[in-house]
Amino acid sequence: MNNNSAKTLFDNKTYVFMTECLSTNDYLLKLLKKKNYEEGTMINTSYQKGGRGQRNNEWLSEKGKNLTFSFLLEPNIKLSNQFLLHIITSISIFKTLLKINIKNISIKWPNDIYVNNKKIAGILIENLVYRKFIHKSVIGVGLNINQVNFSSLNATSIINETMKKHNLNQIIQIFKSIFNKEYLKLNSNKIHEEFDYYKKNLIGYQIEKKYEYNSGVIKGKIIDVLSDGILVIQTKDSIMKLNFGDIRLV
Repeated sequence: MNNNSAKTLFDNKTYVFMTECLSTNDYLLKLLKKKNYEEGTMINTSYQKGGRGQRNNEWLSEKGKNLTFSFLLEPNIKLSNQFLLHIITSISIFKTLLKINIKNISIKWPNDIYVNNKKIAGILIENLVYRKFIHKSVIGVGLNINQVNFSSLNATSIINETMKKHNLNQIIQIFKSIFNKEYLKLNSNKIHEEFDYYKKNLIGYQIEKKYEYNSGVIKGKIIDVLSDGILVIQTKDSIMKLNFGDIRLV
C-alpha cells in the first residue's frame, strides 16, 4: 500500500457485479490465480449462495436485499499484524452505519457488527502470505440492508432499524469512502487511535459478561485486545488470553 493508491483505492479498478455466485471471496481468490489484479478490485453480488463467515459459518442473505462483496488489498504488513485489517474493516462498517444514522452500534470480537444486540454485518478476511508478510488480502463483507425477516437468527438490518428501504449502491459508496480513510491509517501512528476506537466500541469491554468456555460458562470483562487479535479477559480469579474460537459470548 502507498498513500497515493490508498486515496483512490477503488477508483478506476476492476469491478465485477454478478446476479449470483457461490462466494465473492472464493471468486476473487480464483481470479487471483489466473491474473495479477490491482489493489481495489471488487466483486459484488446480489445473491451469495455459499457465503462463509469466520470459521466457515454460513452467511445467509436474501437475493437482492443486502450487500455481499469482496475486495482486494495489498497491505504489505507483517503476518503478526493481520488483526489490524479486521480493525479497520470493522470500524469502516461501524462508521458507515453511523453515517446513515443507525444507533446503538457495537463490535463483537473479533469482527461482527451488532445493532441493538443483533448481528447486522460480518467480515471474512483471507490473506496470501509470503515470507511472513501479507502481500494480498481478500476482504469479504456481508451487510444486512433491506432484508426484514431472519427466521430464528439473532440478526437485524438497516431497514429494520430505520423503517425505510435504502439504496445498496449508495451504502457501498459510503463504505468505500470511509474505508479509503481508514486504510491510510494502517501504516501510520494513527493506527493506535483505531485500536482504541475498536476497543471502546467492543461488546463486553470493561463490562462483565457471560461466556461459553470449555463446555462451561464463565463471567469476565474484556480488558484488552492485543495486536495479534488475542482477547484478554479478566475473571474473578485470573486473567485469560484467548484466541479465535476459544470463547463465545452468551
